[in-house]
Amino acid sequence: MTWRVDLGLTMTGQRGPLLDVSAGSVGMQLNGHDDVQVTCSRESLEGVSPWFRSYRSGSLLVSYEDASGVERLIAAAPISAAPVEDRKAGTVTFTGKGPGWLLEDRTLLDKDYPVGTAKDAKKATIRFHGDTWPSIVGEIVRLAMSKPNGYLPIATPPRATGTRQRTYEGWNLANNGAWKRIQEITEVLGGPDIAFRPRWADDAHTHFEWELLVGSDQQQTLPQDRTVSWDATTPAGDVAKIDVATDATGVAHRVYATGAGEGKGIALEVAQARTLAEHMPLVEKVISDSDAEADTTGVSTLLQSKAAAAVATQQLDQIDLTIHADALDQPIGTWWCGELARVVTEGWLDVPDGEHLLRMIATKYTLGSDIATVQCQADYLGEELAW
Repeated sequence: MTWRVDLGLTMTGQRGPLLDVSAGSVGMQLNGHDDVQVTCSRESLEGVSPWFRSYRSGSLLVSYEDASGVERLIAAAPISAAPVEDRKAGTVTFTGKGPGWLLEDRTLLDKDYPVGTAKDAKKATIRFHGDTWPSIVGEIVRLAMSKPNGYLPIATPPRATGTRQRTYEGWNLANNGAWKRIQEITEVLGGPDIAFRPRWADDAHTHFEWELLVGSDQQQTLPQDRTVSWDATTPAGDVAKIDVATDATGVAHRVYATGAGEGKGIALEVAQARTLAEHMPLVEKVISDSDAEADTTGVSTLLQSKAAAAVATQQLDQIDLTIHADALDQPIGTWWCGELARVVTEGWLDVPDGEHLLRMIATKYTLGSDIATVQCQADYLGEELAW
């Protein structure tokens, strides 16, 4: 197995020079930004165009070549801070984040408004009626890129017909960040998972791009072609270490969601668990979204969905795996954060023995090593308590 880090151009997807890396890591989080950090020799940057190694214009391309010689792109992260040079050691350290980070600074509008006509933006409205989740998220990304110097090599899902609706008013500029609107969609009840998955754009691996993956209306989780399997009960298996953590702080039986407005006119929706156990004390939570407005009937479907999504009657069990990720049948790059994994456990107090289908919510790789850490979650692994 071989790790490799190249520089790239964020806007064109061009692959640039190879870095001489002495240390580095890649972290991935479901519905979040990838985090990449690499330290390279100063010499490997000699003669490199500043565009390849500069804040935002350059990207860190991390690839992994497995034992069969297949090179897969694992991360493509625009440089998110000024490089840090250690002149004594002769090294430079770069940090990067996934492309969703760039959308944090893009304002969602129906079109580009030059400075001379910028005030017209407050009259604009973006309406999605009868769309799918992938359609809406894809259109948000396309609109965010349709500005001068706004293009990014992101392959977005096509527009499609569905039942989802969203309305974004142009005057609401403070809340119309493209990434903020995408995050809101992932957080509502039944909202989809998303990922900007890097891939080579050509067989020669001279260019890269990101594929925007969005869970469908029928299946909110990310699509996957295969399911990786890790058996934590086999001493000589791929699992080097397993830890189990249980968190009950998210339990909430009744959730109040407040929105736009003031005083008695504030938008308010409430959701509650269907059943309350006899011996479980009531837990209430208040959440807010100042951007969510009620319609003419006094109802806010957005707040309803957010309140329902925040109701949780079970503790959250997390299984952390430390694995050898160079297996010939399931090497790095053939499974991803956000996908399901089959994990076999034995001997834990709150985790039944046997096979569990768990969601990988975070992964981390150490460059130069075949060891990876994977965090997996399920709603609840043990006996149903109906809290």
